[in-house]
Amino acid sequence: MSDPPSPAQAAWAFMLDFYRRQGVSDACLVLQDEAGVDVVEMLMLVYADIVLGKLLSGGEIEALRAGTSGWREDAVLPLRAIRRKLKGARGDIAEGAKEQLRTEIKKAELQAERLQVDFVARWLENTAGGGPALTVTLAGLVPESSQDSAVERALAYIIAAARAARTTGG
Repeated sequence: MSDPPSPAQAAWAFMLDFYRRQGVSDACLVLQDEAGVDVVEMLMLVYADIVLGKLLSGGEIEALRAGTSGWREDAVLPLRAIRRKLKGARGDIAEGAKEQLRTEIKKAELQAERLQVDFVARWLENTAGGGPALTVTLAGLVPESSQDSAVERALAYIIAAARAARTTGG
């Protein structure tokens, strides 16, 4: 008999499952690239609601951001930037070697995100919740200056996927 997963393992498994749902990854990328949404934060808010039954207040979300911002700025975002910068064709290095490096950087980026999830999962254990409905919380992640039709559709898709996940039990 195996031990139950840790909160961090459960959160990561939920996020991977949710992200793999049809259309979710595309919606996440639109929100990330066009509105600057931290996808890990957003998916952890969905996890907190659906799995833990915790809706975070604005103050709790700000405290969470304060706790994760250093790691995100120092590790996650720089790795993502390097990976993306190497995406295009280059004449100064062999394509196969470049793609192998990109693959390794992507693994490191995912590990950095996994460590962010671990932190958030531990943080959520000590949070009471009591915030507004998830739809309000998720809408609050998108700056008004970034709200265009593509971003609004992506946000609506994530909200619909969260509702579907709640109905099916995760």
